[in-house]
Amino acid sequence: MADAEGETAIQNSYCFWYMKKNTGGKAAESYEKSIKELGEFKTVQGFWRLYNYLIRPNELSNTTDYHLFKTGIKPMWEDAANRRGGKWMIRIRKGVSSRYWEDLVLAIIGEQFDVGNEICGAVMSIRYNEDIISLWNRNADNNEACYRIRDTMRKLLNLPQFVVLEYKRHDTSLNDNSSFRNTTVWRTGEKGARTHDESEGTPTGETPANPRHSRENGSGHRSSTMDRTNTSRGKQRDGNATSTRGAWTRDTTPREQPKKTRSSSFSQDEDGWQTQH
Repeated sequence: MADAEGETAIQNSYCFWYMKKNTGGKAAESYEKSIKELGEFKTVQGFWRLYNYLIRPNELSNTTDYHLFKTGIKPMWEDAANRRGGKWMIRIRKGVSSRYWEDLVLAIIGEQFDVGNEICGAVMSIRYNEDIISLWNRNADNNEACYRIRDTMRKLLNLPQFVVLEYKRHDTSLNDNSSFRNTTVWRTGEKGARTHDESEGTPTGETPANPRHSRENGSGHRSSTMDRTNTSRGKQRDGNATSTRGAWTRDTTPREQPKKTRSSSFSQDEDGWQTQH
């Protein structure tokens, strides 16, 4: 999609991709054949021309993915920019993905993560029982950048404190041929991170890293030229506020941590967020 002269440039050029998961065949070959490039943009106006043309995630069929990646980076674990990296993930209930996907996309192309060249792209995965938003970074061993991305993502999306964030390295995904199993689970207030095997539904041990849970001072929400200047987003940011889009209700009442059992996995709580039992 062409960009006209006189438009507002953004720092990096980006590309939208679409993928409908196929069954059968070799996984890598099937994935590469299934993913389709939708269009590229490098200005604010170019973004809105393309984005407004796309179907919103809430209306996509199951086993469908949207990808937003910097131009030149394919949304594949094996890509040179991705293979040493990993991704942060949040699981949300069906029907509310469009708002969170749009907020994350605007934050990425508005360069609000303040981690240099670490951000590679993001994925919106539509599944049968839940939707999953993933944010990919370049170097999984860069702890400072990983933690800053996590904290900034939580703040920009206004995630409640009880929402679980998960991290998975791409080399682990290559080894187990899975996007969402065997992740490292992070919950605000925990002293350590635990690996989670979705097939078993139980933590599998402490990670060797030294996780930090405090927020970084530089992870705040900066203003972005990508915001719609004439559209009120209608978000209420204070405690005891109900999202105008009905995604969740937040209050200041302390929540009891769920007990861990062998048969438990990720389930939907009363507010619609996926929490680990």
